Amino acid sequence: MRDCVSISAVESAAKANNRPGPNHMNCGESVIAALWDAFEPDFPRSVVSMGAGMGKGVGGSGCICGALAGGVAFLGLMLETKERTKPVAAELHDAFCAGTGKHTPCCRILTRGMEWTSPERIAQCQAHCALAATETARILCRELGVRLEA
Repeated sequence: MRDCVSISAVESAAKANNRPGPNHMNCGESVIAALWDAFEPDFPRSVVSMGAGMGKGVGGSGCICGALAGGVAFLGLMLETKERTKPVAAELHDAFCAGTGKHTPCCRILTRGMEWTSPERIAQCQAHCALAATETARILCRELGVRLEA
């Protein structure tokens, strides 16, 4: 695992991973991949695939934002126990909800009134991926004693 993580690199990667195109990752995959690339933990990068069902509000349901779900999943992978993960997952949830400006983790509400393929919705989802990934990285750096770079 790295001893230093760049928040700007996490933010850029989370947005880039979620760009439309042949290498597109959904929101959950985008966050997990950005975090794995930043921390380089001692488990395989193939864990990115655990985010495969998180897109469009977990399984397309419109419920919890996949970006937030990806961040919570990565917290669990890195912190390994419910006792360590649960309080920081709640912290991530609250920071994500505050950061969206809509105070909800619900994809259906976050994307209300937006055409799914519109540039507006794509930009917003990329911003939410960046928000979830950077907040998760900040929490993990603090919890694991990893140095944080701007």
